[in-house]
Amino acid sequence: MSDQHFTNPEAPTLAATYDATISASTAVTFNSGTTYIVVSAIDKGVFMKWGGTVSSSDFDEFIAVGETRIFAIQATSAEFIQEAATGKVVVIEK
Repeated sequence: MSDQHFTNPEAPTLAATYDATISASTAVTFNSGTTYIVVSAIDKGVFMKWGGTVSSSDFDEFIAVGETRIFAIQATSAEFIQEAATGKVVVIEK
């Protein structure tokens, strides 16, 4: 992955996922050209697991409520689950 592409806000959006019902978890399989993702947690924090099943006791990343984080791709997919009811997540593939 090129550092320029990773930090380039003009990189094209390859896919976007918005889920207002992630109580059972949301799995996102990335496009082959995706080099990084931008993840935003809305209303509640969101747990994220690279390439596996996420839970509040088994996760790789936590995105706090109201926070947006950028992650270089580490697997072909990621799974997300809300910290508490009414959590929402936005995942943008770049």
